[in-house]
Amino acid sequence: MWLEMVVCGSDQAVAISITRSGDLTMSETVATSRNSEQAIVVPVDALNELVMTVFVKKTMYPADAELGSQRLIEADLRGIHSHGTRALKSSLEAIDTGDIDPRAHVLTLNDTPAMAVLDGGKGLGHVVASRGMKLAIDKARAIGTGTVAVRNGQYFGAASVYVLMAVNEGMIGYCTTSSGPATVAAYGSRQPATANNAIAWGVPTRSEAPFILDMDCAVSSWEKVGSLKKYGETLPDGWALDKDGNQTADPAAAKTLNPAAGARGYGLAFLSSVLAGPLVGGKMPFHKTRSPVREVSEHFFYAIDPSYFGETDEFYERLETAMTDIRALEPADGFDKVRLPGDLEWEQSERWKRDGIPLQRDHVQMLDKLAHRLKIDVPW
Repeated sequence: MWLEMVVCGSDQAVAISITRSGDLTMSETVATSRNSEQAIVVPVDALNELVMTVFVKKTMYPADAELGSQRLIEADLRGIHSHGTRALKSSLEAIDTGDIDPRAHVLTLNDTPAMAVLDGGKGLGHVVASRGMKLAIDKARAIGTGTVAVRNGQYFGAASVYVLMAVNEGMIGYCTTSSGPATVAAYGSRQPATANNAIAWGVPTRSEAPFILDMDCAVSSWEKVGSLKKYGETLPDGWALDKDGNQTADPAAAKTLNPAAGARGYGLAFLSSVLAGPLVGGKMPFHKTRSPVREVSEHFFYAIDPSYFGETDEFYERLETAMTDIRALEPADGFDKVRLPGDLEWEQSERWKRDGIPLQRDHVQMLDKLAHRLKIDVPW
């Protein structure tokens, strides 16, 4: 069950979803802002045109530019703007410094009918990850399941957009990714031990919103901490530790995040670091060091074709009946209805595809400045 709240900063609202167990996730969405004049609605096609043109200007192949733009905009459609087109600027900076190769060639290091290992060549993470999940889907279609691991990749944005690739093909999808050095405390410690790995699962349906679980292994993401800092908000209790290992509510003082659900998030973070780390020759976060350049990332993708495991109609009938019955449960106080993970984002995404994406004013101004610098006409 999810409770949607609004925490207002200086110029936008931050929508917060809180599970009944007390875990907290957050997605920024100016659609819920109490100060609606700060929101600028941008048509999806126009935003896609701009982002693709920007990538091509930075020498990316058009097909790669299309993949990169699609993944960024899908994150925006789900309200995850910190992982969407707001991240475009940092990706361009990484291209300029050589940390991202805009024309990278993805190499196949190992390939069997069931699995593959790819070398991303430090290409744009969204492009490399898209190819990794597509290959996993292709293998699952051929033999039932497909597993693809990627080494030498880059930051890939929102994990949910990759499991949605599998969902759109009628498959169950899973992915996880590594990040930089350890920034999440070990359970029972005040010092960092693991990275804040993202984990996502997706389960398809025939017509209703699919089940999409997209979570960090810590109580939040660092992007969300940065957003609260930007808008002058304090951190919720129990989110972060300062440099001395003491609890802090100041986003500027936060140096270590606490694991989600204590030992559970800690264990998930460690396991994710294994799959997106030593399994493909990468380091565990505990042994990574901070670098002035963008850290390379490892990724792990898994796809399951339900038709190989039983009757497809029976699978969907039992799944969808349960989902319908759960959504029909009586909501608790403070809830308008009972939802499954991914419902809110799905409802929002379907609406914004039609009506345009409301982006915060400084987000749009950043895109305008990028376009102006690259001598690109803004298509809105």
